[in-house]
Amino acid sequence: MKYSVRTITHEYSPSEVARVSGVSTSLQRDWRRRGVIQGRADGWNKYDLADVIRMTVMRAFTQSGISLETAESVSSLAVLPVMDELVRWDDVAVFTGDQLSAEQMDQIRGGHVRGASGDEQFTFVALPENEQGASAARLRNLADGERIMGKSGNFYGIALDHSLLAHRIAELSPLPIIRFEVEVKDDG
Repeated sequence: MKYSVRTITHEYSPSEVARVSGVSTSLQRDWRRRGVIQGRADGWNKYDLADVIRMTVMRAFTQSGISLETAESVSSLAVLPVMDELVRWDDVAVFTGDQLSAEQMDQIRGGHVRGASGDEQFTFVALPENEQGASAARLRNLADGERIMGKSGNFYGIALDHSLLAHRIAELSPLPIIRFEVEVKDDG
């Protein structure tokens, strides 16, 4: 059976972003003005899921004492693992249109986010920052943080749990966040 899938993701308004990420609308305006986040070219500020994840991470890291510049640069490390987590949940990512088997739906979910291994549970930032920012990486477990800390000579850091972040976003977002529209094609 041949089929096509169109993916539609929820666009977040600034007030939805504020509710989900904790980044107030005034801080969003400031970050847009400073070029930290991008507004849309049409003048209407709507954000996609990746923007929401990045802003949530930037807020968490800056509140933990990391500079905005470093938080901005490392926030992208969390985007793919969090999206990979979210796309696997039935209430967050739904299928509409023609019916597919559970195996086909799992295959679509598994292939939706490219670049995430599925086993990177944390984004870790070693502290303190230096002139070049902070050492950071995606990790399977916190014990792997030792390799980051060993390189920089630091002995502490901040870890962001991708699964907990995904749960928070799903809990506070209008659902579904991702919709797969399926159309079965005739084999003939």
